[in-house]
Formats: sequence, C-alpha cells, structure tokens
Amino acid sequence: MPTHAWFPTPIYTTQLEGVEFQSVQTELSNVIDNSVFSQNPNWALDTHELSGDAFSDDSLSKFECNHFLKILDKHVNLYLDDLDCHLDRQYVITQSWFTKTKNGKYAHRHDHGANDISGVYYLKTNQHDGNLYFESLNRPLSSNFVFGCIPAEQELPSKEGLMALWPSMLNHGTRTNNTDHERISVSFNLQFMK
Repeated sequence: MPTHAWFPTPIYTTQLEGVEFQSVQTELSNVIDNSVFSQNPNWALDTHELSGDAFSDDSLSKFECNHFLKILDKHVNLYLDDLDCHLDRQYVITQSWFTKTKNGKYAHRHDHGANDISGVYYLKTNQHDGNLYFESLNRPLSSNFVFGCIPAEQELPSKEGLMALWPSMLNHGTRTNNTDHERISVSFNLQFMK
C-alpha cells in the first residue's frame, strides 16, 4: 500500500483470560461491594456514577488491588515495548476510580489532561451497554478534504476482562447504555517520573 499511516495514535488493548481474569474479577468485585457510587454534581444528570473522590483518590492502591496493579504494570510495559520506548519507565498512578453506568447513562467526551497514560478495565458488561469511543487527534483538520475522508471517531467494544491504554490527552467517552444492565469498569491515570 503506497499510503502511509504516519503519526498514528497508539491505543493498546489486551484481553485477560483464565486464572488471571478470574483473580482480577474477584479482587475488583470485592472493592465494588464496598464502594459508594454517586454522580458528579457538576455534570449532566444522564452521566455515569463514580466511586469515592474519583479525581483525587487512587482506589486501586487504597483498596490494595495488588494483583490488578501487577497485571497493569505488565501491560504498561508491553505497551511501551510496542512503541519501542527506551525512556525511564517509573510511574505513579495519580488517580483510579470505578464507574457504574446504568440504563440511559453515558460518559461525556473528555480527556485526562496532564497525565501520560490513561486506561480502563471492564469488570462487568453485557457488550451492548455502551462502547468506548476515541476522537481522532486529527479531528480539527477535518475541514481538509483528505482528513475529512478519515473517520473522526473509532469505537472499542466493551468486553469483560478487556483492558485498554492510551495517551491521556486523547478525547474519549462512552455511548449511552440502552440496556437494563449496569456496566462497571475501573479507570486509571498514570504519570511518568521525569
């Protein structure tokens, strides 16, 4: 193919399976059972609910989700290996929180600001309760004919055990949950020591 996709947006996905999947599901489900969810009062009433103080807490560390954190670290390093990144890989989790998305709710389009990597893990989904979508970094260029031919958004279907990682400044959101199923996920932000 003579057309090169230069400067792509690197989005990493992996599907946990077997013992790894079961242990993470059990660990995170125990946290969910002890979490209180509420809507952000500054957001529209049809947005999803969040656990704790979502944007200042690190729920994964607070609730000692050590198995999940170990698996997350493995996949962060695989992501950076794929990018052929040889920089120092020491990072901190700046925030992590759980999200509950009920019927009629969604996550508005947003980014995670000054963090380096953001991600999600799907704990509970029926695969029809609202996909994650990403907005192209080239969207502001869509008035150009060539960029207008490229989709401005891409969707990532949800699945229990799916983990995704992406650059934090990438706009994303979730489609409305039009089912009677509650989707539950954990989101997190990482920042590298510079």
